[in-house]
Amino acid sequence: MSVLDNFVEEMLKQEVPKAALIDRMLRGLRKERMPQFNVPPSKYTFESNLHGLMYDYQNCCVTISYKVANSVYPDLTISFNTFRVILEGLAVCIRKQKW
Repeated sequence: MSVLDNFVEEMLKQEVPKAALIDRMLRGLRKERMPQFNVPPSKYTFESNLHGLMYDYQNCCVTISYKVANSVYPDLTISFNTFRVILEGLAVCIRKQKW
């Protein structure tokens, strides 16, 4: 199992609605998010309960990290286009509730 498999499983869990988070992540792919001035600063652009996502707007790629325990799954870096396909597929699955 990879960090991507684990991320997909988390997004498809029925206990917590994820449609709003997926929508925000998709919008983040189109337009760079304004920086958040938190203390301490978050290293992630978006966070779910288990995963942190770092958007690299310069290289158009996303790094998915398992933030609960970094050594369990290695980080995965994928392009914006690939991540958009994954998020849109998850959104369709959630809307249709077929998983």
